[in-house]
Amino acid sequence: MMIKTGADPSPASQSSAISNSSRLRILLLAEPCNPTWSSVPLVGYNIVRALANRKDLDITLATHIRNRSALENDPLMGLADIHFIDNDWLASPAYQLSRFLRGGSGSGWTINTAMAYPSYIAFEWQTFRHFSQEINQGEFDLIHRVTPVSPVICSPMVRWTKTPVIIGPINGGLPWPREFDELRRREKEWLLPFRKVSRLLPYFSSMYRHAAAIIYASKHTGMEIPKGKGKRYWVPENGVDPERFPLAERWRPPQGPFQFISVGRFAAGKGFNMILEVLSRSEVLADCRFVLVGDGEERFKLEAIIKEKGLQGRVELPGWLDQPTLAAKLHASQAFVFPSVKEFGGGVVMEAMSAALPSIVSDYGGPGETVTAESGIKLRMANREYLTKSLQEAMEKLVQHPELCAQMGKAAVDRVKTEFLWSAKAEKLVAIYRETLVSAATPS
Repeated sequence: MMIKTGADPSPASQSSAISNSSRLRILLLAEPCNPTWSSVPLVGYNIVRALANRKDLDITLATHIRNRSALENDPLMGLADIHFIDNDWLASPAYQLSRFLRGGSGSGWTINTAMAYPSYIAFEWQTFRHFSQEINQGEFDLIHRVTPVSPVICSPMVRWTKTPVIIGPINGGLPWPREFDELRRREKEWLLPFRKVSRLLPYFSSMYRHAAAIIYASKHTGMEIPKGKGKRYWVPENGVDPERFPLAERWRPPQGPFQFISVGRFAAGKGFNMILEVLSRSEVLADCRFVLVGDGEERFKLEAIIKEKGLQGRVELPGWLDQPTLAAKLHASQAFVFPSVKEFGGGVVMEAMSAALPSIVSDYGGPGETVTAESGIKLRMANREYLTKSLQEAMEKLVQHPELCAQMGKAAVDRVKTEFLWSAKAEKLVAIYRETLVSAATPS
């Protein structure tokens, strides 16, 4: 079933346009695209919104009907021609089965991806059937599959049309560090060792072989994806909206105790327990405060550690915060600390950087690619004892050297401005669109 709403599309030109002055006609596929949710749905929304804001693009969006209530009163409705796909006949039971197998929704992400595969194929099939006439008549210059970001959820659209199809940003497949394999079991990632079986799924090989371009969001994913005819581009999937996370002019010195902050789901792999251990044993950090924003299954364990170590007056657990409140907490802090041992994205790091905070992160996965030596401190991945020791040294270094914090904070904001604003990402995507169209029009 297809439900259509949104702005009237601009009149399509009769010929495919590839010059810099042309208004490109883009069909965006973003099954999860929701401004009120977090993670991939919010990433999808932000990418679509940034592209729809551009005057050189004519955007048509196909998304799932579950996003309709969130998008109906959203400014995106006046910027794009939005179509809602209703495949809940398959998506809803698949989701319920996934929750059952995972024992909830807070872990077992590999299982979640596997269970989402059939319903996503159905989503693209229904989308293709609805737009088949427009696609066959060449009314779109490009088709861009924005979400899902998983590299194993395939896009059959690549084989069904002659219109160039771009896939990405895709991200995932980051293995658990061998030093923390016990955390993989606690996170119920028992399906992870069989992940390479996904290469045998229908449409996997054809997607990578025939896609006009592939956008990968992490260097690990870029090394794993199969080669094909299209060019590969690195563009991290996360970004910063300066209206929600205002860019700081400079690092803010403490008005009282030096305050560290971290954000995330309370899960074993995030390393929050290591932060608490460091705070409890370091004399240099004895007067520092720590704000831990979020919630999750490890909350009771973290609360027990706080009580055991006598940190009640120094650690704040405000729960999940809305974005304006979170932004205010970031701007009131002096450093962001995030020693997660397995993080393929890490959008919270970019949000902290927008507040001119130096970041301490594990040099593994997304955060290690987001933070540079100029904007933060990256901890070499090793066993828990070594990582905790390195974490303590890094936190103490920032407390003892405010001038370093100021230097790193400035570098962090500058990096956000040039690389991580959604408008900057849209600029890069449009450049990829035009380069892809030139390649498609050039005889091989």
